Amino acid sequence: MTTAATHEAVGRRIEELDTPALFVDLDALEANASMMAGACRANGIDWRPHVKASKAPELAKRLLAAGAVGVTCAKVSEAEVMADGGITDILIANEVVGATKIARLVALAGRARLCVAADDTRNLEELSAAATAAGVNLDVLVDVDVGMGRCGVTPEEAPALAQRVLDLPGLSLRGLMGYEGHVQGIRDLEEKEARSEESASMLAEAKRLVEAVGIPVECTSGGGTGNYWIASTLGALTELQAGGGVLMDQTYGLYGVPGHRQALFLEIQVISAPRLGQAIGDAGWKASGRHTGLPAVWDSDLAQLDSSIEVTGLSAEHTHLRLAEGVTLEPGQRLLLVPHYSDSTVLLHRTMYAVRNGVVEDVWPISGAGMLQ
Repeated sequence: MTTAATHEAVGRRIEELDTPALFVDLDALEANASMMAGACRANGIDWRPHVKASKAPELAKRLLAAGAVGVTCAKVSEAEVMADGGITDILIANEVVGATKIARLVALAGRARLCVAADDTRNLEELSAAATAAGVNLDVLVDVDVGMGRCGVTPEEAPALAQRVLDLPGLSLRGLMGYEGHVQGIRDLEEKEARSEESASMLAEAKRLVEAVGIPVECTSGGGTGNYWIASTLGALTELQAGGGVLMDQTYGLYGVPGHRQALFLEIQVISAPRLGQAIGDAGWKASGRHTGLPAVWDSDLAQLDSSIEVTGLSAEHTHLRLAEGVTLEPGQRLLLVPHYSDSTVLLHRTMYAVRNGVVEDVWPISGAGMLQ
């Protein structure tokens, strides 16, 4: 069986690999992770990065080595993949509902420390019954709606739900979760700061109300890459969930994430140059995704955008490129693309190459790709 350490790609330059090839620049990844972990340390909170973008246990281990206390996942299947890869402290920052998922959840709790979000009494009772029958314990974060309007109870409803967690066997109350997803995409800094403060105040109020009835709150978890440098300073969080910023992408650049370097790239080849000012690459939306926008061409030094070549569209298998005056490309030439949104790109691949100075240092299976449950 071929392992990452014995993979034929290790030691080769990225330009030698078949395309399209998804890779992460390790120097940039490590710099980004250090920045996020450092922000948490400076503000006295824990870092539990979300791995829904990377989906690779080996990448998650790099984040743990950088200072993370565990990882955050979106669903049971992702948590299973992380546990299979040796990650043992996992938050599922989502409600887990239905007999099949709950059965898998409690089975997983036998080999990892698990925490799950909840906003419904009946769901808590189902989690409790399954955990008790399996002889395991589940930690719970009461999910508080801090303005996103998705899942979560109001701050005023949090004490009753927290008390229900304490009353049920097989469950332990870890604290509260309040994810301000509606803040992430705000581009105006003053508005982003104001809305972040509003969400932090709602989470702080939920904590105050829960503690007012005599229930201690160990953990308050939330924050995303789009506002982490703000959320980590507001005093409402004890744990930051932001993780996508270690990869960086165009979307997070538009969100105003400061100081991060592009770490995720897609190596492609030109397959056709049929007419002046145009070329076609071999990576369409099946390789880069199309959730939020088009990828951009990056220079070969991984330093900046190449403004002389523009991605104008994606077919299923093709990149449509417009060339500036005087620029020509030939079939077989290599280009680097930066994805528009890493979450929409990584899940389309099964392998991520870990590259340093242009050379493949490791090969990481994207084990969480395709995990829908």
